[in-house]
Amino acid sequence: MYPEAPAPTVDSAAAIVRVVLDVPLDRQFDYLNPGLPIREGNRVVVPFAGRQLVGIVMALLSETDIPIQKLKAVLQVFDDVPLDAATFKLLRFCADYYHYPFGQTVLSSLPLRLRQIKPAVSRKTWLYRLAQPVPDDFVGKRQQVLARLITLLQQHEECSEALLGEASATWRKAMQPLLDSGLVTRREVVATRPSLAASEHEPVLNEEQASAVAAILGTLRQFQPWLLFGVTGSGKTEVYIRLLQTVLSEPQAQVLIMVPEINLTPQLEGRFRSRLSQFPLVTLHSHLSESERLQNWQAAQTGAARIVIGTRLSVFTPMPHLKLMILDEEHDSSYKQQDGMRYHARDVALVRAKQCGIPVVLGSATPSLESWYNASGQPAAGQAGRKPGYRLLTLTQRAAAQARLPRIFCIDTTHSPAEAGLTPQLKQAITQRLQRGEQSLLFINRRGYAPVLHCSACQWLADCQRCSARMVLHLRQRVLRCHHCGAEQRIPVQCPSCGNPDLRPVGQATQRIEETLQQLFPQARVARVDRDTIQAKDALTELLSAVHDGKVDILVGTQMLAKGHDFPNLTLVGVLDTDSALYSPDYRASERLFAQLMQVAGRAGRGDKPGEVLIQTAFPQHALFAALQAQNYAEFADSLLQERIALQFPPATYIAIIKAEAPDYALVKQFLTELAEAGREFIRQHVATFTDQPVIYDPVRPGLARLNRMERGYVMLQSHQRGALQQLLHAAVDWAWQHPLQAKIRWTVDVDALEQG
Repeated sequence: MYPEAPAPTVDSAAAIVRVVLDVPLDRQFDYLNPGLPIREGNRVVVPFAGRQLVGIVMALLSETDIPIQKLKAVLQVFDDVPLDAATFKLLRFCADYYHYPFGQTVLSSLPLRLRQIKPAVSRKTWLYRLAQPVPDDFVGKRQQVLARLITLLQQHEECSEALLGEASATWRKAMQPLLDSGLVTRREVVATRPSLAASEHEPVLNEEQASAVAAILGTLRQFQPWLLFGVTGSGKTEVYIRLLQTVLSEPQAQVLIMVPEINLTPQLEGRFRSRLSQFPLVTLHSHLSESERLQNWQAAQTGAARIVIGTRLSVFTPMPHLKLMILDEEHDSSYKQQDGMRYHARDVALVRAKQCGIPVVLGSATPSLESWYNASGQPAAGQAGRKPGYRLLTLTQRAAAQARLPRIFCIDTTHSPAEAGLTPQLKQAITQRLQRGEQSLLFINRRGYAPVLHCSACQWLADCQRCSARMVLHLRQRVLRCHHCGAEQRIPVQCPSCGNPDLRPVGQATQRIEETLQQLFPQARVARVDRDTIQAKDALTELLSAVHDGKVDILVGTQMLAKGHDFPNLTLVGVLDTDSALYSPDYRASERLFAQLMQVAGRAGRGDKPGEVLIQTAFPQHALFAALQAQNYAEFADSLLQERIALQFPPATYIAIIKAEAPDYALVKQFLTELAEAGREFIRQHVATFTDQPVIYDPVRPGLARLNRMERGYVMLQSHQRGALQQLLHAAVDWAWQHPLQAKIRWTVDVDALEQG
C-alpha cells in the first residue's frame, strides 16, 4: 500500500522533496529543494529524463537513500494544493486495487491545465456588498446607474456580477467610486454559470417515489448503497431532484451526479437548473474546453458549486462538502475506463461514499447483474444465503399518470424479409405515425453507411491493414474507415484483388437507413444521431431541441438515443439488426442486449399517447425477446444470475485480465505463458495463505486479435474472493515488471474486466 495522505505543512528548509509524476513507473522521486516555499500537496515543476514535468509533492524529507550529488533541484513551485486528503486516499486505493502507477493515477485525475507548466488561469468573479451606509449626498441627480447599484446592494447581502449586470452594462464604471471610497467591499470567488429561472411546476410524487425519497433521506449521514430500480419513465430523475432539495438545504452541502455519456448531460442539466436554480451547478465532461473544465473543476473543489454533473472521471473531483452521490444509468459499460487506469466509476463511487460515510444511489431501469446480485442476496453455488449489500427500491409504474409502458412486438424476418433494412410492417407503422403527426425512432447500433464493402466476383472484402477487422463504408465522406484504429482510405474504384468495378456495400448502418427513409418518405423530416453528426460542441443539444419542438419526424440513431431522453410525441421505436449480438461469444452479450433494447423501447409512449416497439429479428421465440415483451427485467436478471452462478462467471466470482501486445505475437505468447506459469508456481508456494485458491488460465487471443498493427493476447485470473485475486495479482504484476520482455511489449491489468481482451 502507499503511504498515508500528506498533511499540508510548509517547510522551505526541507532539503528533500518527494514527488509523484505522470510517468509509467510505480515509484516516487526525490528532488532537492533550493529554498522554495514548498508544502506537501503543492504542484511543482521538476526535470525528468531531459524534459520538465509537473508533479505533486507527497512528502518533505530531511534525508534520502539516494546520494545528494545525484539529485536534481525543483525548478518551480505553484502555490495551490489541488487535491485534499480525502481525494488522495481515494486515488491511493485505486492505484493499488487497479495496479496502476500512483503518479499517473494522481496526475490524470487533474484537469489538463493543472498538468501543464504554463500557469493555470481560470475565470474569476466577484461578490459585492455594502461595507457601510451610503451618504445621501453621494449620488448625483444624473447618476441613475449608481443609484440602481446602491438599491441592489441594499436589497441583497451580496450581489453577483450577473445581478449587477442586469442594472446596466456600464455597472463596473459606476461601481468604482463606491469601491474607492470604501463604501463597498468585494471578495473573489470561482465563477459559476447562472442557473435558469426556477420552475414553478413540481410534479406530485406517486407512492413509490415518495417511499424511495423517504428511505434514502433516512440514511443521509451514513454509508448506504441504494439500487433504485425503476421502469423507463418511472420518474427516477424526480426522485433525484427531491433528494437534492433536502440535502442541499444544509449549508455548503454538495452533491455529485454522474451520467455514463456526455449526451445525457444537457437534458439532465436543464432539469436540475430549472428546479434547483438557487444552487450553483457545473458540469464536467470531455466536450468542455480546457478553460471551462478547469473553471468548473475549481468551482467543485472550492465548494462554490453545490451540484456537479459529470461523466466517469468526475468521480475523482475534490468536493469538500460532499453529502450524496447519484449514478444514473448505473448499468452502462461507459462507466468502465478502457485505457490508462481501467477503473469502474460505479465501483470507485461506492468506495468514495464509504470513505466519506454518505449514501450512494444507483439508478437504472436495467441494473447491472453485479448490482442486482448485491441487492438480491442470491447465494453463489454451494454457499449459504448472503446478506444483500445494497438496499433495493423499486418503481414499477410510469410517473406520468396517463403514460403506459409501450407494447413490444417481434417481426419475424424469416417470414417477412427486410428490404433495405426495413420490413413492410415497420414501414407501415412509420407511415401511420407520419399521418398522425407523431414521431418515430429507428435504432441501429452501427454508424457509417455499410459495415462491409464486398466484391461479388472474387469475394474480396475491405479489410483494415492495421487490425483484424473490416473497414466500414462512409459513403458521404467517400472513405473506408476502421472504427477500431481510425485508419482511413479512399473507396477503391475497382476490386484490388480481381479488378471488378462492381463493388457493393453489404449490410445496414445509420447513413444507409437515413438515405432509405428519405427515399421512402420524401416529405418526412429525418435526423440522424451518431458520433459522426454530433462532433460540434452544441450539435446534440440543438438536435434534441429540434425533436422536442416537433421539427423532426423520424430519428435514426445509435445507442446515443437509447437512454435518458424524454420525447413525449415519440410513439414508435423500430429496432433493426439485433441478431448479431445473439451470436457473440461474450457471456455478457445477452445482458447488454436486453438492457439496450429495454432502454431504447422506453423512449416510446412517455407522454399521453400509447407507444409501440417493433423489433426485427430472425429469432422471435428467443427467451430474451419473450422477457423483453413481458417487460420483466427482474425475472430475466434472476435467470441470468443462475446461469452465471452455475458457470462460475461474475458476479459469482471475480476476474482480472492481464493483456499484452507487441508487433510479434511470439513475444506476447512467451510473456503470457511464462506469466501464467509463474502465477501457478506462486499459488503452489503460498497455497496456505490464500483464503480461496485462485486460478490462472492459459493465454488466449481476443476476438480482435490485431489492433493498430499490434498482436494481442491475454490471460485471465479468477477467484471467489477479491482478496485472493488481489494477492495473486500483486505477485503477477511484480513479476511482469521484472521480466526482460516487458521492455518489448505493452502490458496492462484490467481488474473486474467487462470485455475479454
